[in-house]
Order: sequence, then structure tokens, then C-alpha cells
Amino acid sequence: MIAAMLIVGFWVSSRIEQAVVQNSATSAALFMESFVSPLSQDLARSDRLSDPAERALTEIFEGTSLGERVVSYKIWKPGGLVVHASDPALIGKVFEPSDDLKLAWSGRIAASYENLNDLEDQAEAALGIPLLEVYSPIREVWTGQVIAVAEFYERAEVLDRDISDARRKSWLVVGSTFLASGVLLFGIVLTGGRTIRDQRKQLEQQLEETRAVSQQNLTLRRRAVSASSRATAQTERTIRRIGSDLHDGPAQYLALAALRLDGALPDQDAKNPDAHEVRKSLDKALSEIRAISRGLALPDLDALDLHTLVTRAVDDHEHQTDMEIALSFVGKEPFSMDYTQKLCVYRFLQETLSNVARHAGVEQASVKVEAGFDAITISVRDHGTGFDAETSLKLRSDGGQGLLGLLDRAHSIGGNLAITSKHGKGTTMCLTLANVENVT
Repeated sequence: MIAAMLIVGFWVSSRIEQAVVQNSATSAALFMESFVSPLSQDLARSDRLSDPAERALTEIFEGTSLGERVVSYKIWKPGGLVVHASDPALIGKVFEPSDDLKLAWSGRIAASYENLNDLEDQAEAALGIPLLEVYSPIREVWTGQVIAVAEFYERAEVLDRDISDARRKSWLVVGSTFLASGVLLFGIVLTGGRTIRDQRKQLEQQLEETRAVSQQNLTLRRRAVSASSRATAQTERTIRRIGSDLHDGPAQYLALAALRLDGALPDQDAKNPDAHEVRKSLDKALSEIRAISRGLALPDLDALDLHTLVTRAVDDHEHQTDMEIALSFVGKEPFSMDYTQKLCVYRFLQETLSNVARHAGVEQASVKVEAGFDAITISVRDHGTGFDAETSLKLRSDGGQGLLGLLDRAHSIGGNLAITSKHGKGTTMCLTLANVENVT
């Protein structure tokens, strides 16, 4: 704003000075033209004034009020020739035309204030007083053609005071305007800055509150995941114990009952239809109890690492179904898994591989394990018939955990289960378990 104020101030001051000088020069030129023009008509036909015209000009500028105002004068012809002047030593000399002189030859009044730098201005510059230099064209009366240019130097003490007063007033107006604008702008910026600071404090306070709430939510989520993991582990241990009890208890008693039944009945009674139905029912009950027991029984997961755990689940499935499973491991050493995460991986492989064997209509599948410090991803892929995943999530497969159960199990410990399947293009099921320390 200071730079703009200086630029505008100098421009306004310059424009006012030019206007004042031009107005003063126009008035002086019109006044002088009434005296000089009638006496200079001889210049339309020659390069010098007649003797009576010269004497008349001398009398006008000497001993009169006009002479007190005009300290010197010159009359120019084209090419910079001085044909008459108040200083006789300049008459007949030729000087390089100035810009103002050229402008006057075009028919316009030209003026300059305190610009006495030309060679012919040495005498006037030596006076040491403010002067208004005016160039006024002299026209022929009948044709209006410019026949000469009258240059005169008028005392400009009054003009100097007027210009100084105009400069002072213009700078006062410009300075006051910019000062008021600056104060207003400063007030706006100050108010805006105070508002921004207040809003920033409020945002920082809200951010701290949000961080506190977020930390509480994170702590609660970790506690929920930990509690869910413990509950799942306890439930699975109970289920494993039930499976073991079924295998060691009712299954053994049913086997003993079938054995004693065969020994207690004579050969002819063993062929009795009722005896045959009893024997068939005992065998079927024993088979179902053993199947349930195998489904509930689990290996000692606490002692298994991820590689051994996955290999164990794949080998068990291949042994039971004669399917070919392509197993691959990618990545670095995984994070330390707890029992619940290991259990989730094992049940995931049990359920997904069982579904492939029963529903995909293929004899091959692939299992890919991507291990890292932050997360573990296990993918089971087949190229079978595919299915509607959204509908299947609402159902539970017979005798197994069911897709919905796997999904709930994964979510309960901070993991995720993704299913991609298209009819005729196969299915990919992807289990992702995050490091519990990094759950957010």
C-alpha cells in the first residue's frame, strides 16, 4: 500500500502540475498573441521583422506591466532560426529545435515549468527565479497558417506557490485515503486473525476430544476382541472335550453293544429282520457319533506354528477326500498368533475345503498363505461351479461351521472374510487376520 500510495501520489501530483502549467501557459499565450501576432505578420513573407515592428515589440516589453511579467522572449522561424529576441545577441542564430518548439510548429501551445536545459536558455537559467516557458504559434491572419513561434519566459512565483499548494493538497488527499484504507484493512485483518485463532483453538480442543474418544474406542475394541478371543477359545476347548468324550464314551459303548449283540444271538436268530435292523441302527449311530467326534476334535493348536497348522489342515482334508491341494507360502515370518487366531485359520480351512469337495465339482484346489508382521492372508481358490455368495452367507452348511459362522468368527477377532464367486468361474475365499496390537 505504501508503494501504491507513492505511485498514485506522484502520478496525481504530476497530472495536477501539468494541468496548472498548461492552463497558465494557455492564458499567457492567448494574452501575448493579442500583442505579438499583429506585429509579426511580416514573417509570412520574410525571415525578419520590419523596423517598426521591432520597435513596437521593444516598447511593449520595456517599461510596461507586461515587461515586468515577461523577462525575455524569442521569435522563431522554421529550422531553429531566431529572427527576433529580447537578447540581441541571439538574433540570427540557429539552435536545435526543442520538443516544445516542434509541438508549437504543429499549431499547439506548449509550455514547461523550470525546464531551462536548452542551450538558448542559459540567460534565463542564470536569473535564478521560477519561470514559465511558453511556446505560442503565430498564425497568418488570412490563412491561419503557422508562420512563426513566439517563445517567452514569464515570471512564475505565483504559479510556483499554486503548484506547491496543489502538490500539498494532492498528497494530503492521497495520503489520507490510503491511511484510512490501511487502517480499515488492518482492522479487517486483525478481526479475521482473531476469529481464525479462536476457531483454531476450538478445532484443536475438538481434535483433542476426538483423539481421546478415539483412544477410548480403540481400547474398548481391543478389549472386545480380546474378550471374544477368550470366549471363543473356551468354547472350542469345550467342544473339543465333548468330541473326545463322545469318542471315548458313547461310541465305545455302542461298539461294545454291537459286539455283544453278535455274540448273544444264535446264528439263526442273527438273520432275524428285527435283529438285523437293530444291528444296522447301532452301526449307523456309531458312524454318526464318530463323524461328529472327528468334526469336533482338534489337534493341539497351541503348539503349532502357522506353516505346520495350515499343512496339517490341508493334509487332513486330502486324506479324507483324496483331493489335490496346491499349497504355497509367501512373505516373511508372521506375527505371533494366539490360540483363537490359529483356531480361526484351522476352522476356515476345514470349512472352505469341505465346501470345495462337496459343492464345487472339482478334484483340485489351491491354498495360498501370505504372511507378514501386520497381517496374515489365507486364500482358498477353486475353478468349480461357483455359487451366490450373498445367499449362501444366510445358510449354514450341514455338519460344519457355515460361511456365516466363519464370517462372525473372523469379525469377532478383528479379521475379515472376503468371498468372490461367479457361476461357472470358480470361487475364491480370502481370510485376513490382523495383528491384535495393530487393531484400530
